[in-house]
Amino acid sequence: MSADAGARTPPIDGAGGPCRGVRERSWLGYAILCLALLAAYVTASGHDLAQAIVFTVANLASVLAILVGIRLHRPTRRQPWYLLATGQAVYLAANITWYLAPAVEGRPTAFPSPSAELFLLSYLISALALLQLIRARRVGGDWSAMLDALIIAIAFSCVNLVLVVAPQLAETSLTPYGQLLAGIYPFLDMIFLVLATRLFLGAGGARGALAPLAAWAAALLLADIAYGLGQVRSAGQDGDWSFLGYLVSFLFIGVAALHPAMRAVTAEREQPRVAGRVRLIALGLCGILAPGMVVATVSKGHRAIPIILACASALMFVLLMLRVGDLISKIIKAGRAERQRLQQFLEAIPIGVDVRDAETARPVYVNKVAGRLLGYDPAQVIGYDGYPHLFTSGTAEPFPPERLPLVQALHGNVSSVDDIEVEHDAQRRHLRVVAAPIREGERIRYVLTAFTDITAEHRMADELRQLAVVDELTGVNNRRGFLLAARTELALARQARRAGVLLFIDVDGLKAINDRHGHSSGDSALLSAADLLRASIRRRDVLGRIGGDEFCVMLTEASTLSDADQWAGRLRERVARHNESAHEHYRLAVTVGATVFDHDTPGTIEDLMARADEAMYQARAQDDGRPGKGPVRINGRARGARPHEPTGP
Repeated sequence: MSADAGARTPPIDGAGGPCRGVRERSWLGYAILCLALLAAYVTASGHDLAQAIVFTVANLASVLAILVGIRLHRPTRRQPWYLLATGQAVYLAANITWYLAPAVEGRPTAFPSPSAELFLLSYLISALALLQLIRARRVGGDWSAMLDALIIAIAFSCVNLVLVVAPQLAETSLTPYGQLLAGIYPFLDMIFLVLATRLFLGAGGARGALAPLAAWAAALLLADIAYGLGQVRSAGQDGDWSFLGYLVSFLFIGVAALHPAMRAVTAEREQPRVAGRVRLIALGLCGILAPGMVVATVSKGHRAIPIILACASALMFVLLMLRVGDLISKIIKAGRAERQRLQQFLEAIPIGVDVRDAETARPVYVNKVAGRLLGYDPAQVIGYDGYPHLFTSGTAEPFPPERLPLVQALHGNVSSVDDIEVEHDAQRRHLRVVAAPIREGERIRYVLTAFTDITAEHRMADELRQLAVVDELTGVNNRRGFLLAARTELALARQARRAGVLLFIDVDGLKAINDRHGHSSGDSALLSAADLLRASIRRRDVLGRIGGDEFCVMLTEASTLSDADQWAGRLRERVARHNESAHEHYRLAVTVGATVFDHDTPGTIEDLMARADEAMYQARAQDDGRPGKGPVRINGRARGARPHEPTGP
């Protein structure tokens, strides 16, 4: 059972400390008191006045317990509980006039007595209280609980008919009015039991209060049946075992009112639910009770009673069939609700889901996210030939159908690919596609495919890769990026048996620029140098900043030191124009070292960089640290050759 969202258990003032402990355990103290009264009643056997006083005190205690429970727990609707207290108070008044007063006067009780109407009135008031509790807890009505209550009521009515009514009809010394009363009290108790059972079957969080309430009704029923049997057989006496049943009923109704769960009786709303195993077993036992009573009465020679019981059995059968139908309906409804809930979950997640029959490739379920990601409804695609508009990442080639995870999953493997692009609204989106088989035993029954848009993730990965290989200040390759690209170009050059040139470039006087003009001017010098170098290379050439003021360039279309001289001449012109137009406080100048490599040159890119670095220092040493010939000076060497003298002005 679930509580209604709009009806919450109200807070209790001062809920904390010792007072709260008293409230939470008051029912236990009352139960101990009633058990003590029960023991005193048994001990006082043979003393009519003492037993009558104990009985009356127990009845009074039940009235006070209900009133105290209302005060302590403050239920949201108090009228049903006040009616229960009123019913017990009327019951007390009837017991005083019927039981206590004769005991005081020293005379036996009479049945029927003038107090019979008071007893009947207390039953009607209590039944009205139970009806109000049921009404307060209903939302749309629990048809199952009502069927269960009727089945239980018919079963106990059959027992009452056989044990009380049938002997009463056969032989009794009671007047017709007494016979009527002997049968009507158990009938009214049956109504109690139906109503209390109806409440208990939807108890939920109020079980602590509704379970003793149902026990109260059951105890009252059994006590009245026992008392009625005693009166019918003229064997009933004051203080016999049926009176213990009444004392037990006082105990249970007081516990129900004092238990903290009584707050939830009207605060919660019951919801229909599928019956559990215990309830179904109990209903099955009730179903065979009426036919059992038929056998018992037939064996005793009754004629009319078996016919009545047979009709009750037929009615019981109809009710049980209705209950089975209701149970099946609830199971189907619960299955549909679970399916809808699952679909809500699948529609809420930002992942496209496509479930297909493994044999026919027909879609079983496709959520809306899959359609939004693909740009079309994949439910319209039947077969394993592949979804349209899927391409291999970075190409215009359609994605191979045999590589689709959907096809791989047919072989029993969980498969995933993330190099798929889908063309949607003239844009490409990167997808990660995962497929998994769903088995029934050893057989692959369905294939589930999930689509995830990883465009942002792919873009972020590209940005991270870019950050890992690009110099933050100049925007050219950093040392790692240059080495990666240069190694690739070196391998291609040796494979194609062509030569190339590696340049090592140092920005002259960067430390002096930083010291005299500040680091911002130094950064500006590095940016200018990077821009001039970028403008001086071809698209396939590799440029990178490998240190503070050091750059490297791999010229992929140059093959001799003369080519390096020509390149340096073009760079010299660009640097000169920059110095004339930049209006900086410093003059930009660079020193270049060059080395030639070919397919016969062994070594790594690091070896070439070391040789070019050595040539750069030789170019600087030739001028003894003085400014060279123009803003660019260059020296180069081939492997095993003497230093090459630069040409040009």
